[in-house]
Amino acid sequence: MLVAARLDRITRRAHTLSQLLEDGVSIRAADMPGDDELMPRIYAAMAQKERELISERIRAALAAAKTRGAVLGGDRGYRPAVEPDSGAAAHARRKAATQAAHRLVLEVEHLRALGVAGQAALARALNKRGVPAPQGTGAWTHTTVAWVMARPIA
Repeated sequence: MLVAARLDRITRRAHTLSQLLEDGVSIRAADMPGDDELMPRIYAAMAQKERELISERIRAALAAAKTRGAVLGGDRGYRPAVEPDSGAAAHARRKAATQAAHRLVLEVEHLRALGVAGQAALARALNKRGVPAPQGTGAWTHTTVAWVMARPIA
């Protein structure tokens, strides 16, 4: 069964819809509560005609804009000052991750100095203190504490 909010979201070609129906696909559209096969075919034919009319209107509007002298397509003058540098972005992410890991290791070491032992206890203490988890979302778990402590700080 194929379900969609509107029939034209499935296809705007009557032939495609007919082929789906002939292949045994049951089609249901929220905007068409009827269960027969005739109505979807009629709506598909109307959607196909609408698609053709939209295409004609767009072609006419583009032709009129071109007649008025508008520049269509191509470069609109936007060029970034510098090309994207994936290496620099990766370096910045690694640097931020290292800084965050260093900060978190210091926080964990401070809790250990206060007598908090064990990864689960450290996780509970970090959550209680409101320290954000390494990725900024979610809560601390014993696994997260182990990951932070195992991460090499360079």
